[in-house]
Amino acid sequence: MTKIACVIVTYNRKQLLEEALNSVLIQTESPEYVFVIDNASTDGTEKYINDKFNFDNRQWHYVRCSQNLGGSAGFAQGMRLALQTDCSWISISDDDAIFEPGYFEKLIAYQQDHPNRQILTGSVYIEDGRLQADQRNRFTNWSTFQAQAVPEREYRGNFEFDQYTFCGVFMSVAVIKQVGVADAGYFIWWDDCEYAVRTAKLSRPVNVSAAKLIHKTALPSLDFKSKFVPDWRLYYGQRNRLITIKRWRANSLVSLGWLLGFYARLAIQLCGPFYRGYRKMVIRVYLEALRDASREREGLNPNFMPGQKF
Repeated sequence: MTKIACVIVTYNRKQLLEEALNSVLIQTESPEYVFVIDNASTDGTEKYINDKFNFDNRQWHYVRCSQNLGGSAGFAQGMRLALQTDCSWISISDDDAIFEPGYFEKLIAYQQDHPNRQILTGSVYIEDGRLQADQRNRFTNWSTFQAQAVPEREYRGNFEFDQYTFCGVFMSVAVIKQVGVADAGYFIWWDDCEYAVRTAKLSRPVNVSAAKLIHKTALPSLDFKSKFVPDWRLYYGQRNRLITIKRWRANSLVSLGWLLGFYARLAIQLCGPFYRGYRKMVIRVYLEALRDASREREGLNPNFMPGQKF
């Protein structure tokens, strides 16, 4: 019998969390265990959710953190707690991932037909029906971890890929026990990518395209191609990517060449109009990210706090 533990990390989105939990309850293959990790929400999430769901049930656990240590710490804690149960598979997602009926049933059915597959995902769509292709990617360079989204045409069937996000990823306990839990120190961004790199040594992920979830988010706006949008998370994305490269690069010379080229291109861009009004902020982001990554200094940086405006 396949026993599932569902880990959901939340912060200040109680209505979305309610919807996410309801989507778990209606599954034909409903998880035996649910762990909600609340990163110290300030919007009354704890009372709101406990009034609506039976967390007195020993198999449903609501864990409120004393402070917000970021999504990565939430995922790490949820995975550790799930490993203490007798589950055989763990689902990992944020509070904005709404599972469509039959999600886990489809994944389990595929795994039973392909018992060597240890990491599975479903297809991610946003509310208006568009595919969010950037949730399932293939690395084009294993020294810099540059990646391309799997083409939409491949979603007509199931497919292998490299980089998943913590948005409905479904993996065996055996894999997690071998590679450990997510890196809590990443705070936000790239924690799932780094984890995908680690698990790649054991099992290549497969997307079971008929299993679907709705990701209640806007499509990524930080593409930095036509308009720069200042965001405190930019520091964590760059720092964590550089730490991932330092730890897991396939070729150090390739990664060094990319790094030099990246900062050279950045210096040229800073002379143009793209970063106008935010040049000091951008310089600080990328220099602090480089410094902290070289030392593998993780955790929250007080210069880049959640919700900070620039």
